[in-house]
Amino acid sequence: MRIRVFAVLAALAVAAGAQMQESITVSVVEVPVTVVDGSGNPVRGLTAANFKLYDQGKEVAITGIDTIDFASKQAMSAVSPVNPAARRKFLLLFDLSFSKPSSLARAQEAARKFVEKSVEPRDLVGVGTIDRKGFRLIAAMTTDRKLIADAITNPVQTRTDDPLHLGRSGIALETSSHEGGKNDHAAMADEQLAAIIGSSMEQHHETVRAEVEKEMDFLGDLAKTLRSVPGRKQLVFLSEGFDPRIVQGTDAREDLSYQSSVYDSRDDQRFGSNSSSTALRRMADAFRGSDVVLHALDIQGLRVENDVANGSFVNSNDALRLLAQPTGGMVFKNANKIESDFERLMHAQEVVYVLSFQAPATKPGRFHELKVKLVNVPGGSSAFARAGYYENGTETTQERALSNAEIIMNDVRQKDLQTASLAAAFPTSSAEAQVPVIVEINGNDLLKDVRENKLAVDVYIYAFDDDGTVRDRLYQQVGLDLSKVTPKLHANGLKYWATLALPPGRYAVKTLVVAGSKKGFSRADVVVPTATQLAAAPVFVDENPNWVLVKGTSHDKTSAAYPFDLSGEQFIPAATARSKRFAIFVPNAKPEDVSVDTAANVKFLGAAKSAGTTAALVMELEKPAAAVDVTVHKKGVPAPATIHIVE
Repeated sequence: MRIRVFAVLAALAVAAGAQMQESITVSVVEVPVTVVDGSGNPVRGLTAANFKLYDQGKEVAITGIDTIDFASKQAMSAVSPVNPAARRKFLLLFDLSFSKPSSLARAQEAARKFVEKSVEPRDLVGVGTIDRKGFRLIAAMTTDRKLIADAITNPVQTRTDDPLHLGRSGIALETSSHEGGKNDHAAMADEQLAAIIGSSMEQHHETVRAEVEKEMDFLGDLAKTLRSVPGRKQLVFLSEGFDPRIVQGTDAREDLSYQSSVYDSRDDQRFGSNSSSTALRRMADAFRGSDVVLHALDIQGLRVENDVANGSFVNSNDALRLLAQPTGGMVFKNANKIESDFERLMHAQEVVYVLSFQAPATKPGRFHELKVKLVNVPGGSSAFARAGYYENGTETTQERALSNAEIIMNDVRQKDLQTASLAAAFPTSSAEAQVPVIVEINGNDLLKDVRENKLAVDVYIYAFDDDGTVRDRLYQQVGLDLSKVTPKLHANGLKYWATLALPPGRYAVKTLVVAGSKKGFSRADVVVPTATQLAAAPVFVDENPNWVLVKGTSHDKTSAAYPFDLSGEQFIPAATARSKRFAIFVPNAKPEDVSVDTAANVKFLGAAKSAGTTAALVMELEKPAAAVDVTVHKKGVPAPATIHIVE
């Protein structure tokens, strides 16, 4: 679920017939719903008339419905925008506190197969671990399968220097070589995990119970952090579980081999711990309120009852059921069938209906209970939707990071900072092209509500290929001294220039700008051609370059020359088409190798040489036009390229 907020004016009658206007915040609440029949198959073809929606027990009018069928045969690129509330999101969570190394290895293999064979290109997958110290995010929910593969391969030691945990670039696996084939760090990790499991089996009951309650609290905190991520989140908890008697008391069958002396209280032994039950309720409330479903996967495999020596407990699957059931999740009890269990889970999530309704926002952070009922649907069908939502309020640092990642992954437009970007490819002497990215940020938006002379602007740039893999990325914080740059910010704004290095391919270059609580997002698609391909990119000349200019980080390994050059005449590019003069850059071409067919209102000024092996066709709009088409020809390439120019 996501909440879009806007303001409306409501006229309120007051005493003596006088009237006043008060600004009331109204939220558009989006609720993703999946509907399955009695066999667990998704139900298709439903409309708004098939649903009734209740907020705090009161029926509300459904103002919109968006249907997404992930099993559709239509092409679904990993970087194509999709409703964030409908997009399927999975977080693989490895339990390091209650899992033996051998079981963890099975879980890694199952998770790897799940990512390789079960998820769709558009599905977002994240990886994390939970232990005695809390939750650690290794990979945010991303389409970058290489990052996910690394995180699954070594969930204990994998690190990335990406602040949003979206891409693999810069990742570090803390390993070292070892003659026996297994590295020292991995062996040490196994020993540490074994020690955790062994000590848990031998500890005093009160100590074990404290560990269980701590894990429940950590899981609840994780769910609260995920509430900033729109839509339903599927948390796949890979664990052996704990002794369920910690929470629910002894099994109905008396286990005489279990020594009662390990318990401090006979009541706790028979009826379970009240504090543990409270921790479980607290955790479940956090999951339901954050639209997070916990699916517990037993990674121990075949269990032998009463096999205390090997660390299993009577009905120890019940502990996983205790965690999953209150959140609406499932328990997969056979680790040998993990792949088929995952497929069953994915099948149930194939069709998502996103219901929208309007609700007044009165108290930030207030929880609203939701209920969805089905109308005139096949018998035996069930609807799965979140239990409620929180009104917009303050975010924690972790929630902000996940929110920022969601903006980038889902192309979520932002209104606070007007932002535009441009990306163009220029071949170099290496296998990777120089890809400058120009980002323009509206200066008045940056200055709005700023009370100090210093302003920090964070710029995140990610280049995703068609498979959703991050091929290069940049992050930089730009510090502005407003006592010096305010006039230029008022005149235009901030123009940031960074350079990526990318091999041939198609890319979605996504930019997120964050200044305090304000955010701006833009996307620029770019093609890096091979030597035999024809690709062309239009770049408009900035005729009023009175900006705060910032040359940012460069990943160009060849130290290539400034690319925006027309036979020795350098210019500052504009990220949007707001001037008359522009150039179309054709990589891997000489000026004499290219020609152009123009529309009637476009004047061709000539061909020029640009950086490296790039030719430039210089043109000018003779009169204003909403859009024109320009056709580019290149010697040796039979098919021309048609460039759509939008002013």
